[in-house]
Amino acid sequence: MFYIRMALTGFWRYRVRTALHLFICILSVLFLGVYMGNLDDTDARLKELSKKVPVRATVINLAGGRESGLFIKEPLYDGVMASPYVSEPDFTLELLGIKGKNEYTVLAQTSLKGYEDLFRSNEKKCVVTPDFLKEQKLKEGDTLSLDLKYYKLDTESHLSSFILPLETVSYQIAGVAEGENSAAQIMIPIETARESYRNQDIPFFASSGTFRVKEPLSLNAFKKEMDAVGFLEIIPQSKPALEGYALTVKDETFIRAAASIQESRKVLKTFFPAICAALLGAGLITSYLLGLGRRPEYVTRRMLGMPHADCMTVYLTEQGLTELSGAAAGCALIPLLTNADTSRALICSAITLLCYFTATLLTSTLFRKIPLH
Repeated sequence: MFYIRMALTGFWRYRVRTALHLFICILSVLFLGVYMGNLDDTDARLKELSKKVPVRATVINLAGGRESGLFIKEPLYDGVMASPYVSEPDFTLELLGIKGKNEYTVLAQTSLKGYEDLFRSNEKKCVVTPDFLKEQKLKEGDTLSLDLKYYKLDTESHLSSFILPLETVSYQIAGVAEGENSAAQIMIPIETARESYRNQDIPFFASSGTFRVKEPLSLNAFKKEMDAVGFLEIIPQSKPALEGYALTVKDETFIRAAASIQESRKVLKTFFPAICAALLGAGLITSYLLGLGRRPEYVTRRMLGMPHADCMTVYLTEQGLTELSGAAAGCALIPLLTNADTSRALICSAITLLCYFTATLLTSTLFRKIPLH
């Protein structure tokens, strides 16, 4: 308590210098807060860029000229569906449904607006168009029986396919799709269709596939995983074929925009050591000038019998409390005046306090060289 009382007395005796010291500390914290806020702003812009400029990928044939009517092997389909880097997968499988003498397009899908839960499952249900419902004189909840047929790749030409029977199925009509939501007359979950393939021990293929890269900032990791899954790069010189082996990623716009932001962030980060050095230098100058003004007081106390250690403890307590108060005040002002959040404000005040108190400790050695006679 003795040192605190002496420090408080010093605050009042040197109140103008103390106020100036406090103001300098607050300004230093705010300056660092502006810097940290700019860093946070670049991070926020990168995250926002991922939403504003989505990166989409499409499964394509090796020659790069076909995106639908493909034969995408099951391991490639499973690799995409299981990847943590993928979101909004949209795979389809084209089938043919026979009812009586009529043929209907059947499209197996991984998603359908309004029926997301159903199309993520393998339930024996379907969604149909209003015209189909009217033509067949059916209603929602009724059972629809079909003779399913599938497309098999002609392995000799790799350029055509033919239709073969798959199995007879019964689906409950779960809903009606209209407008853009009706890609075919009958729509079923793709996992439901895959079960039909497995029941007949027929290799499963998807007809088309697109998806969004979940974290565009992890493009390299995503592409590495897709390579491991088995996707190839487009080879324009290859012969046209229906196999969907390649993957095209539309990432040019995102990469250019992200590179610009990342370059700005890199430049900002290179200034951090210089800023810390500037803070330490400002602390040294401030502490040196304050120390010079306290030399007569130090001599007086020493001549009155106060040990050097006690003199230094009082001085460091006084300066430390001033710097701590300035750091705390700056910490409170940063969220109000800059883009930095509370956690950044704490870091800024801690860095400033460390630099200034280190400078105070260094300049306190000046008192050792003061002659007492």
